[in-house]
Amino acid sequence: MSDTEPRAEKSVGATAEQTEADTSSEETATRETVLDVSGLTKIYPDGTLAVDDIDFSVKAGNFCVIIGPSGCGKSTTLHSLVGKVEATEGTITLDGTEITETETYDRDIGLVFQDFQLFPHLTVEENVRYGLERLDLPADEADQRVSTIMETMQLSGATGRDPGELSAGQKQRVALARSLVLEPKLLLLDEPLGDMDYKLQKRMERELLEVHREFDTTFVYVTHDQTQAMRLADQIVVMNDGNVEQSDPVDAVYNTPETAFVATFVGDSNILRGTVGGTSEDGSVARVETDLGQFETRTDNLDAEPSEVVGTDLAFSIRPQHLTLGEGVRNTVQCRVEDVITRPGKGAQVVLSPLSAPTAELQLRSWEAVSAREGDEITVGWTPADAVMLDRTSVVEGIDLETDILGE
Repeated sequence: MSDTEPRAEKSVGATAEQTEADTSSEETATRETVLDVSGLTKIYPDGTLAVDDIDFSVKAGNFCVIIGPSGCGKSTTLHSLVGKVEATEGTITLDGTEITETETYDRDIGLVFQDFQLFPHLTVEENVRYGLERLDLPADEADQRVSTIMETMQLSGATGRDPGELSAGQKQRVALARSLVLEPKLLLLDEPLGDMDYKLQKRMERELLEVHREFDTTFVYVTHDQTQAMRLADQIVVMNDGNVEQSDPVDAVYNTPETAFVATFVGDSNILRGTVGGTSEDGSVARVETDLGQFETRTDNLDAEPSEVVGTDLAFSIRPQHLTLGEGVRNTVQCRVEDVITRPGKGAQVVLSPLSAPTAELQLRSWEAVSAREGDEITVGWTPADAVMLDRTSVVEGIDLETDILGE
């Protein structure tokens, strides 16, 4: 499996596991909304528009990840949720109660920072217990909460240690325990793995997922790392220049991107462009004339009616793993192999140049070894169902596909 594929995609080809994943998605769909953000806008005193009238919601128990390029407004959004940044306009509703102007300490929201911000003068147990002092709980209940969370987070043997004596993984567990012991309705995480090396990140990701499953708490996690988002998320909110490009379950964001920006930012995509020459009788398939030939694509994700895009110039995307070798599919292209990158345990990535447009590039990813070698001429193809039409480049005005997204 590729690092950029969503958790929901792990079971492709395994019917029983796919059924389990589908069941999980159905269960998530029936859950109540715990967080609703409506029209959220933040304009800083210097006039900077950091967040521009955004809407999204998160269901109870979801692991929601907000991603986007640097400066897109994701951290401002996170800190608006917890009350550290005052919203200029819009509303934030938590479990049915509007909290837009509620003080941070009364929002019933936990926050884990990138540097964890543990109190160096307090022991591990004192750090975990710290927030409970504000809740005015009976002593025996507070003791029970601390004991339970320390055991669950595997910190029972570190109660009297100072934060400076802990590993990065232990510090993360203490920071999580300090928030979760309060039993918040929502836990926010601001790039908590950003300063870790890759191996430690992967281990900490597994621990985060275990904690999420154990407590069934709603997580909202901010990162610029889209591969990390795909490994962690049930739901992804893609932001760009202060706007939300798409907010959907992770498999929908990956397999049915709503804009060209999402298609290229979340995972790898082959992007082709051409003129829509017509559609099937029922409108479910469109024929697109490109420099590489005529191809058929699905139309179900179009904003407009399929008949309305006939004659227009549109892009469509195909994920590299949806390209196959051979001529057994509807859409085919003759290509020259430019490179074959073999990754042990992860199959191969094949870089291709179409014979009819040598300056173009396609990528094919196979989970198995491929026999093609550099310089070979081969046929690759894909089904119409694997080609996603992109009638919107971005929700941000003035974004150009070639210069701003593809970098051509």
